[in-house]
Amino acid sequence: MGGEQDSLGYIYKLVPDRPKPDFFKHLDNDKNILRFTARFNTRVPEDLDRRFIISFFLADDSIAIYEPEQKNSGIVSGKFLEKRKYKNFDKGGDWLTPTDMPLGGDVKINGHNFHILSCDDYTKKYLDGHLI
Repeated sequence: MGGEQDSLGYIYKLVPDRPKPDFFKHLDNDKNILRFTARFNTRVPEDLDRRFIISFFLADDSIAIYEPEQKNSGIVSGKFLEKRKYKNFDKGGDWLTPTDMPLGGDVKINGHNFHILSCDDYTKKYLDGHLI
């Protein structure tokens, strides 16, 4: 329905206030980023060699995807997806979390299927310490 209501059901705001960010989560995880390397999970020949860096920002659970430059590929490198929170529609529409990106597994982000190839050392240590 939207909007704030009092005890009698009267609506005072048509547009609800933006949810407050978790201040302590943001403070504790500022500049902590999990980075995964991935490729498209597709059979299209032009997309088989494309590689991506998926960054998961722990401060606000947002995701950004970057495509590094590859020589003679003919594909423009750079930002592939904006930094924001994305939903996992394969698992009920909840927000994507690091557990949705297992090494060697697949993840669908904004309609694009990715196969997770590897991650950096910080990400391995974080996943070993927090998710298992």
